[in-house]
Amino acid sequence: PAIELDGRIIKESDDILIALEKVFDPLNQGMEDRMVLPLRQLERLLFRAWCTWLCSRVGSSQQEQRNREQFIGVVAQVEEALGRTPSPYFLDSFGIVDVIFTPYVERMNASLYYYKGYSLREENPRLSAWFAAMESRPTYCGTQSDFHTHVHDLPPQMGGCWENGEPQMLINKARVDNGPWFGLPDVAYPEPENSRMEALKRTIEHRINIIRVNPLDDKLFDQALRCALTHMMTGEDCVPPSGSDVALRYLRDRINVPRDMSIYAAKRLRESLEKTAALAGDGQPAPIPTKHRRDQDPSNFAIK
Repeated sequence: PAIELDGRIIKESDDILIALEKVFDPLNQGMEDRMVLPLRQLERLLFRAWCTWLCSRVGSSQQEQRNREQFIGVVAQVEEALGRTPSPYFLDSFGIVDVIFTPYVERMNASLYYYKGYSLREENPRLSAWFAAMESRPTYCGTQSDFHTHVHDLPPQMGGCWENGEPQMLINKARVDNGPWFGLPDVAYPEPENSRMEALKRTIEHRINIIRVNPLDDKLFDQALRCALTHMMTGEDCVPPSGSDVALRYLRDRINVPRDMSIYAAKRLRESLEKTAALAGDGQPAPIPTKHRRDQDPSNFAIK
């Protein structure tokens, strides 16, 4: 994160929040409030336990189990903290503590589901209620990402994310990568009626660059993309050009939430890209890189 405030560049998350509350007043409680400080420490404890489990390339099942138990132990403390007030938030109402927890808890929910077979949101009732409360806030829904985006963007940021190879993990991974994407525990509020239209609008808005960066011949991919969008809007199959399966899946894997569109719009577009690709074949694009994400140049998707 980074902001420019009154001519000063601020890069650390806590420093950004402290600077913002000095200018715009605290969000219910201040960063240095006596009720906030221990919860900030708990968030850091949870972060460290997550990093240890997700990013340690362990050599034994015993160490993997210890890392898992350590994380779950800290989650139990988070559940206890959430249970101290009648509200679903960390304190009596939404405030700065929820803002602090949100970025990494959302990433924990995604990454542990995919790499470890553990569903943070489904296995912890108070965190589940917290997620639901956050999703009742339009400001959160506007920034919310999905599992597919998180799990493939995290390895370069974290220095590697390690799979445990357990059966549930393999099932979860296949579902996040290949669908079905509806019903994943990354979002629970009802799908908006305009999700397909949003996906269509965003795709058309950036159509030229989407076609340009795709590995398939521009003319053929333009036809294939039209087929996928036709399926998304009408539900009718539209057979794409031969050989376009890889290109359609290349785009399927590079929809970024919320940069490109919101979470349900992305699910609708991914679904139609995959169903249309399946009509052409089972070819898969090159794996998404784990050392960087230079395959996603954000300048191509800047709002004009």
